[in-house]
Amino acid sequence: MKKKVLNQLLIIVLIVYVLALILAVVIFRFLEDFLNEYISMIPFIVAIPAALLTRAFQRRSSYINTLRGIWPSIVNSGIKAIEYTNIKNPTEEQFREVIISLSTSIDHLRMLFKNVGGFYPVESIKTIYEEFNLIRDTFKFRNPTNAYDRITALWHQARDSILAEFDRVIPTAYDAPELVKTD
Repeated sequence: MKKKVLNQLLIIVLIVYVLALILAVVIFRFLEDFLNEYISMIPFIVAIPAALLTRAFQRRSSYINTLRGIWPSIVNSGIKAIEYTNIKNPTEEQFREVIISLSTSIDHLRMLFKNVGGFYPVESIKTIYEEFNLIRDTFKFRNPTNAYDRITALWHQARDSILAEFDRVIPTAYDAPELVKTD
């Protein structure tokens, strides 16, 4: 479950609880005849939204765990594709390793993401795959420098869109020598 859907559900549940609280105040103040009926409904008023939230958090946790599980192989695919562009005389075996790795990564991502409007959120990895598919016969890029630049840019684009799916925290301390001022 994506963050957006989880946040929407949280808002809906919060609204339900606020309405239940307002209704309780109204009944307690103005409609005391319905107080016993309302009290008997409290377990349902509390339990149903709580069950929905529990299910949503479990789905989100499962989604994140699955994404974390496939992330290393996706990173490996991107690195292999970039490194391949630096090989002077690539072999068929090296080509197959990269193309299979990219294909596997694409299928892993299809397992998690729906096709929206004909596109997956990581079309960049598919484009890298298509770049390699063009050299299936020769195993060499015509212009390795351009291929390196294009594949690197596509990989960074894909990586950034996948990283956005993770729940990442803001660090409390930084290890960045560029930020340290020396006198």
